[in-house]
Amino acid sequence: MSIFKKTGYIRVLTLGLPFGIGCLIVGIPLFKEIPNNDKELIMHEGFLSSFGETDYYSKKADNERNVFCIKIGDSTFYTDRRKEREIIESYNYQIGDSIKVWTDSNDVLIRQLFVNNKIIMRYEPPYWMAWFFTLAGIFFTIMLIYYLIKYFSDLFGGEESMDDK
Repeated sequence: MSIFKKTGYIRVLTLGLPFGIGCLIVGIPLFKEIPNNDKELIMHEGFLSSFGETDYYSKKADNERNVFCIKIGDSTFYTDRRKEREIIESYNYQIGDSIKVWTDSNDVLIRQLFVNNKIIMRYEPPYWMAWFFTLAGIFFTIMLIYYLIKYFSDLFGGEESMDDK
């Protein structure tokens, strides 16, 4: 029996199973943390003072990226996701337009945008992230528990059965 096969059980216990459980721990709470609708977002309202592309430095991610920004008075709001940028950039803005921007709490990323009471971008909750982590966690946890039960003899370096050859 190779060393890789002999240590498989330990790797599943120390790496695989914690990964699956970690995905579940991250994914399930995301369903509650993601705002369900625009009423749970924070609305910022005012008149457009400037707009366009700019470079934005994120302290959280420690990176700089090119974003589309909308400035209302002294507050600046950004979008950097390609899909959202295409929607927001395509509108013909004029300085002085009435703007309503919705963001997550303490954030500057645009989640919903109205210009002159016309909806430009509607908020869609990003549940795909919660589903991805939850389903990945379920999949890995079930598969690894199945492995732990079926191949328990690998923990003690048991002999290969005829099926394994």
